[in-house]
Amino acid sequence: MGKRMIKLYEFYKKLVRRLIGDKTGQPLAPTEAVEAEVEPVAPEDGERPAERPWEASDVDRCFHQWLVDLDAFVEQPLSGSEARALDTLDQMVTGKTSSTHLVPRLPTVIPQLMRDLKDEKMTGAQLARQISRDPALVGEVIRLANSPYYRRSQKIANIEQAVVLIGQDGLRQLISRVVFYPILNLRSGPLTRLAGARIWSQSEKCAIVCRCLANRNQADAFAAYLAGLVSKVGMIVGLHLMDQLLNTKQEGIPRSEEFYRVFLDLASRFSHRIVEDWGFPESVVLAIGEQAERCVEESFSPLGRILYLSDQYSKIGVLEEHCRLPGDVGLAAVPSDPCYVEVSLSNT
Repeated sequence: MGKRMIKLYEFYKKLVRRLIGDKTGQPLAPTEAVEAEVEPVAPEDGERPAERPWEASDVDRCFHQWLVDLDAFVEQPLSGSEARALDTLDQMVTGKTSSTHLVPRLPTVIPQLMRDLKDEKMTGAQLARQISRDPALVGEVIRLANSPYYRRSQKIANIEQAVVLIGQDGLRQLISRVVFYPILNLRSGPLTRLAGARIWSQSEKCAIVCRCLANRNQADAFAAYLAGLVSKVGMIVGLHLMDQLLNTKQEGIPRSEEFYRVFLDLASRFSHRIVEDWGFPESVVLAIGEQAERCVEESFSPLGRILYLSDQYSKIGVLEEHCRLPGDVGLAAVPSDPCYVEVSLSNT
């Protein structure tokens, strides 16, 4: 491993310790925290020189370029239509105009069910009664119980039997997907068709890492999983809006770096507003809001730190999966954290 790869590995290892804590679970003191940048190292013989070290911002930029299938963003001013579309999105994010036509209403049973699933005393019969209030959710639960995963010889048609079979963990993951699917499945245009499935892939990986880190740190694994899965919901909704307002047939997909800088900032804030309106657990709303505010990571809540690190891990995972990591970054540079390994396993 070259000197630069070693330093990058040490950077990520310290980042994990800074955000999540050391082996005792205690965060590092400020004096021990990793520096924001990796010092450049002169290339060894046979190594290709690098213009600057690989940073977390590179992960974000490469990921967002991959989302819309661009090799690079272009430094150019916003077009008139792009500026107007972003202004409309800003009006929705700030609540000055309605977004109800873009954001599906969350089934009324979901917030109460999420609270009930945190109560270990809840029985299968009680959960089944709650689920029975929503016919669509009943269908999803029974469909999951009859899936090949559970290898049942006889088909299940009773909601209580289905709940007992899949258990609370199965219900938690199912509910998370039920929340996300209506937005992903809205009638889509070119931007959403291109990026929607890719965002979902990264969101699933982010949720897996969130759950792993939460379990390791004795935090609420369901809240962590939920936060990872819905942290990009504002991006999906924002892309639907862009599809409605931009004439991509004539002008093509936006390439301006300024467009994506503004869009991604608004989308992050939109995610926070949506999960708040949906009545999600307070810790989830706070964690997603912290990502939107671009706070210093050390000031994040415990779940906020988990979500930040999981977002980075999952982005690296999809870039690795699709061969979009820059050529001067080898696999030895990615974190060796076992929770990152789960991302790699989900790629297979």
